[in-house]
Amino acid sequence: MRIISSLNSNYWLRSGSINLLQNALTLIISFSSFYFLIRTLDKTDFGVWVLFMSAVSIMEFARTGLISKSLITYLSSAPSNAHNSIITASFAVNLSLTIVLAAACHLLAPLFGKLWDSPQLVPLFNLYIVTFVISGFLLQYQAIEQAQLQFRGVFLSNLIRQGTLLAFVLYVYFNDRHTSLSALVQVMTWGTLAATLVSHYLVRGTFKLWGKLDKYWLKQLLQYGKYSFGTSMMAVVSSSIDQMMIGGLVSATSAGIYNIAVRVTNMINIPTNAAATIVFPQSARRLEDGGNDAVKSLYEKSVGAVLAMLFPAIIIASLFAGPVIHFIGDDRYPESIPLLQITLVSAFFIPFTKQFGTILDSIGGVKLNFYVTVVSVALNALLNYVFIRHWGIVGAAVAMLISYLILFVATQLILKKILGVRTGAALVYAFKSYGEVYNRLRHRAT
Repeated sequence: MRIISSLNSNYWLRSGSINLLQNALTLIISFSSFYFLIRTLDKTDFGVWVLFMSAVSIMEFARTGLISKSLITYLSSAPSNAHNSIITASFAVNLSLTIVLAAACHLLAPLFGKLWDSPQLVPLFNLYIVTFVISGFLLQYQAIEQAQLQFRGVFLSNLIRQGTLLAFVLYVYFNDRHTSLSALVQVMTWGTLAATLVSHYLVRGTFKLWGKLDKYWLKQLLQYGKYSFGTSMMAVVSSSIDQMMIGGLVSATSAGIYNIAVRVTNMINIPTNAAATIVFPQSARRLEDGGNDAVKSLYEKSVGAVLAMLFPAIIIASLFAGPVIHFIGDDRYPESIPLLQITLVSAFFIPFTKQFGTILDSIGGVKLNFYVTVVSVALNALLNYVFIRHWGIVGAAVAMLISYLILFVATQLILKKILGVRTGAALVYAFKSYGEVYNRLRHRAT
């Protein structure tokens, strides 16, 4: 218990404040880039950009699933004398997967261009291969730092990577210049390179690559990572499949219209992603120190804390969906208003399902998490296909809501059986936090 208390007082305050700052800046930069980009590009180019980013995100998240979680897990639990062997094996897996995915990107580019009736996608995918190779090293360095329960380098490198694109978009917008989608990809490449160099500088003294691979650790990383890889890939496919299907069944422009509503919902869920970043390495340690009860408490409290932040944002955004859409996408995207009102309801379930995967991966349940994700993706794809064909882009929003509702019920039943998690406890923690904030404010006022 003393160990857990020490971790709480140091780890959560330090990493929590850094992640809060990182995610606040990520929100600002992401929103700013989106806000000015949508005013710089016409509706067709913006729709093509949405489809492009949806596709490359699948590659990025798939690689992250195989590399990052397995590396963090074993570096957090293995003795220090094995760290260099683990990192060397992870680098080898990373490089191999990067080559395979880069080749697939090149080969599948013409298919995507034809599927979405957007031939300009082909050069974009080929340009992005350079960015993808560089970001593989960035992923490796950030995972090493997170395994050491440090987040400053992750914060700085992400700030550089995202800020570079924002700076370029601002330059184009305020100087009333025209830009191409290819130029945007090239700027992303330079930003990723700068972020990678900074991240390497900050972790370079913490490890040394060995000359030969340790087959034991190579096998361990692959054994753990294969399910995490599949889970991450399925999860990002699930989050992008609606936009991809809209692009194929309706149009690229419609994908851009739908993306506006989804992006607002994702911005509201920034606290969910921040919590997942902190919870994953902490959960692995809680399991060793306090067992299942400690992990159960961690899940309930982390979900409750996120819900406390989400409730006001969801309510306000729902009541003022019209002004929100007009502010973000100007008067060219009124079709996004009803979409936002539907997708915002889905936001309530995301903390539960997001932390489900995080907790399950951290306690060794990657296989079960993979199977749950595969089933949810298949269900999501089926619902999207049926509803989009009948209702167009509104059908995609309805499919999202139904998918999250079903996944929410399933994950809560699983966690109750494995850890004894109580769904109501998270809600209690959420509403208790309001009382604590009120009492503190009243105490200060007096």
